[in-house]
Amino acid sequence: MQRYSSKRIVFVGSETRLLKEWARDNETEVVSSLSFLFSMGGRFVPDLIVFLKIKDADLRELRKNEMLKKTLVLIVQESFKEENNLNSISDFPRVLICNEKLALEKSFYEGLMEILEGKKKTLPVKTANIVKYTILFINKNFSKKLTRKNLADQVGVTDDYLSKIFNLEMGIPLWTYLNLFRLNCAKELLEQTGISVKQISAQCGFESAAYFTNCFTKKYGKSPSEFRL
Repeated sequence: MQRYSSKRIVFVGSETRLLKEWARDNETEVVSSLSFLFSMGGRFVPDLIVFLKIKDADLRELRKNEMLKKTLVLIVQESFKEENNLNSISDFPRVLICNEKLALEKSFYEGLMEILEGKKKTLPVKTANIVKYTILFINKNFSKKLTRKNLADQVGVTDDYLSKIFNLEMGIPLWTYLNLFRLNCAKELLEQTGISVKQISAQCGFESAAYFTNCFTKKYGKSPSEFRL
């Protein structure tokens, strides 16, 4: 992993695997609520605030705080499926969302660090919202046959434009994000159910069991069948 200067990162909620990973190279704190963070005053001013769920009230309070109003915010969840939740945060600048397990990807972390070091800017609010709603659509429809055009049509832009802004915002190419999301869902099914590899492949939107096996083996170093042993 490329070396970046240590950042101050606050997690609002509870400890996650993300915290453990990022604590290796950064100064991290876990707080139970924003009010606790506010009570710390200037003793710990974060570069990044990570929320484990969408709460528009928290974002409103955060943006009223003179010291934290421009702080980068990341919202991580296992899944994003409620459109109303995204609508509630669509007016806030410098807010990213990412599925929790995909936030562990090296390329996503490096993109965050580039923003925090001023080497890369976040997208304007309206443009960033296109990316957010694409992530929402992926979360709700990953099991279906999807194309770049399908995804772009859902958010009213061209597929080339969507691919460009998605990569800029997330640090992960659009199609890679979709495949990683599918692979994580497939991995959970392999761990938690006894259904066949072919069924899992279909349920997670892969075009064939052979393609699924190839993608899974590249990602995890074992075939789906070997992973279950």
